[in-house]
Amino acid sequence: MASRQKAKQNFSNFIKIRQWLNFLKTYLVAWFIVSASALKRLLRTISNYKNSLLVLLLLLFLTIVTFAAIVPGTHTFEGNIISQEMSFIYNGEQSKLFLQDIRGIKELENEGKQTLTFTGNFQSETWPELNQSNSLKIQLKDSDSRWIIAPANLQTTSGINLDELRLQPNTKVSGLSYDFYRNQLAFFLQSNSKLDLKSNQNTLELYLGEQPIKVIVEGYELLDLKLPNQPDKQTPLEFIVNPNNKKINLEIAQNTNIYITLAKPPKYESEQWFREKIETKDVKFLDLDRNGKDARDDLQISTIVEGKIRMVGQEQDIKQNQFLMGENPDTPLNIQLIRHLQIVPKKGIEARFSGKTKEIQIGLDQNFPVSQIQGSWLDGVLPRDAIIALFSFGAATVANLLSWLFSNTSKSGSKP
Repeated sequence: MASRQKAKQNFSNFIKIRQWLNFLKTYLVAWFIVSASALKRLLRTISNYKNSLLVLLLLLFLTIVTFAAIVPGTHTFEGNIISQEMSFIYNGEQSKLFLQDIRGIKELENEGKQTLTFTGNFQSETWPELNQSNSLKIQLKDSDSRWIIAPANLQTTSGINLDELRLQPNTKVSGLSYDFYRNQLAFFLQSNSKLDLKSNQNTLELYLGEQPIKVIVEGYELLDLKLPNQPDKQTPLEFIVNPNNKKINLEIAQNTNIYITLAKPPKYESEQWFREKIETKDVKFLDLDRNGKDARDDLQISTIVEGKIRMVGQEQDIKQNQFLMGENPDTPLNIQLIRHLQIVPKKGIEARFSGKTKEIQIGLDQNFPVSQIQGSWLDGVLPRDAIIALFSFGAATVANLLSWLFSNTSKSGSKP
């Protein structure tokens, strides 16, 4: 009895499977017939409107090309500017040689915290106790402290040289300028506050020469020597030393002003002072005019004397006191590399640079630029002349194609 019921059940399942397969066969045949019919109608439509489809595809292509010739793209620019003052942030990943081989220094002044050590024969009229010392360690205590070195005999040729100044990553160099009346190079170094290790400090190497030098120190503390008549903290310490340590390596731990006064105006020597290829960000050719009362009344003044800038085959002159801006008036141009720096006699400091941006703006007022250089996405693919020719051809062709398409559609619609 059980085997009969099982056989009956199997036969019933077989009938259901056969019915399902017949239904699937019927459905597939119907789908194939409908698809074939739809495909046949599509091919017939394409055959009837072949010319219209080609026109539409050509219109789509020309539209894409037109947008590519209009939509702004990011491009490389280059330029050179002579300015009275500039600033930038060193954006490299390792220490960078910034200044080197500045010779014949008449006077070097440094403001800020520092520790100085001199060894040799000392002479001081104010504190004769120094004459008995052969070593002197001086600590400059705060940002108002300063020290000055100069040849003891100004009639002789100065042997004081700046061998090199190295910058650490994220060091800001501001107020970089050259005073032609004083023959003085000046700048302010603002170190990265996160770098506390000595190995990550800006370093200054000086050669003191073979002749005696005069040293003046303000805002100091003597670490290894206590004078019987200790000078007042506000009284400068002044002495002459014939140094045994001809070279001094200084680690500039915090923010500092440096002033380098030369015995004579620089000529071709300044071309070798600044090391080339400085990776940068936040480059500005500006000075801030402060009134000392309200920061909202501070004014930004352009320090540009003259210059040129080029991008995507376009070139613009930059006149005196004009501002150089990027995509937004409030942001500086994205200068990523200063290729070369040098002193231009009677003008200022020349910077040759490059970077990437979508737009360059120039004007006497930051909010109302009068000149722009902008490149489209297509500028990165084709020359400027080819883009102009292609754009002109496309504009004329689109007008003709649209006229033909509307005319052909009207004729097709009017047929019975």
